[in-house]
Amino acid sequence: MEATTPHAGTAVALRRKELGWTQQKLATEARLSQSLVSKLEVGDRPATHAVLALLARTLQVPVEKLTGQPYDDGGSRDARTHDAVEQLRTVLRRAEFPAEIAPRPCDELAADVAETAKLRQDAEYHKLLDRLPALLAEVSAAASDSSSADRRRANLLLLHSYFAAHNVVHRLGYRDLAESIEPKLLAAAERSGDDLAVALAHWVRAQSFQSAGDYRHGLALMDTTRGGLGDEHAELTPAELTLHGSLHLRSVTLASRAGDLDRTEEHLRTARSLADRLNGPDQVHYGLTFGHANVTTHETAARVELGDHPGALAAAETWTPPATMARSRRGHHYIDLARAHLHSGNRAESLTALKHARSIAPQQTRLHPMTRETTAVLLSLHRRSNTDLSELATWLGL
Repeated sequence: MEATTPHAGTAVALRRKELGWTQQKLATEARLSQSLVSKLEVGDRPATHAVLALLARTLQVPVEKLTGQPYDDGGSRDARTHDAVEQLRTVLRRAEFPAEIAPRPCDELAADVAETAKLRQDAEYHKLLDRLPALLAEVSAAASDSSSADRRRANLLLLHSYFAAHNVVHRLGYRDLAESIEPKLLAAAERSGDDLAVALAHWVRAQSFQSAGDYRHGLALMDTTRGGLGDEHAELTPAELTLHGSLHLRSVTLASRAGDLDRTEEHLRTARSLADRLNGPDQVHYGLTFGHANVTTHETAARVELGDHPGALAAAETWTPPATMARSRRGHHYIDLARAHLHSGNRAESLTALKHARSIAPQQTRLHPMTRETTAVLLSLHRRSNTDLSELATWLGL
């Protein structure tokens, strides 16, 4: 287990020195300014997702080496969570050899899979990992042994189980394990015979391109996937609108991290148009949420990545995430707002936003690299004692 580093800049400096590079050498190789590298290393500037991916590639290390993931504060709860990941890893390794058990009927399994989806949306990672290993083994057995009439449904349940597993191990920082799930998820989707399920599998796969900073190929995958779903201007069901819209929102994230403003705006416009056609609040289909609320959260995050911090704050200025939105999305929104406030020089509002995120989705907030980046910089910039900030930093293990 990697020891938690105070901030990514600490790890950047250590790796740079291992290579015998100066700050100027790293800046030149990464095509960044030496001033930015210096500020990142001393903790006076938070790294964005895109900068972290770029630095990891330049320094020839996984991005988790810079973020310090998987995080572990030495507590019993963290130890239990990481033990559960190892159990999950064993189940995944044996995917082509389903457990020799008599699985319950699909109706019963479906109820449990729906519960894991709710835990995923609410970022209840401890509870999710308590359930996933045994459930995934049972659903795998059902998908392998079910009658022809149930096989498609069982594979859809397997798809959603893999989706939950991918989400939680990615959030915990086991990105190698998350990437190993993606072909299994796609295979289950293809066996289900459901085109929307296949689109979901590709949406999930784009996460690996996103995490690695390989935005061009991630965007190409999203373009190809949307093309495979057919004409998005035709009459579409709410589920089809949700998949098309979610693919565009993934493209918003990829394009913004690539620094492509025009492409970001293009996908935002199309996503808003598709949300208009839902004619109501956000909907959930195939485990994905789509609607105007989710478009707003993605716009906020995208503008932060593009360096348009006033634009990010303006996008969210007169809007509050609805209580009906999944806690994972609401919490993520406030983490992004905290980043925008910090870059705009409003440290008090940045801390307030992080406290909001913690109150909504505490496990996600504690495990998110951008929470730690933002908090570490707040600590660096604060020259006076701040009880709330100190308590947050202690809770994060900084």
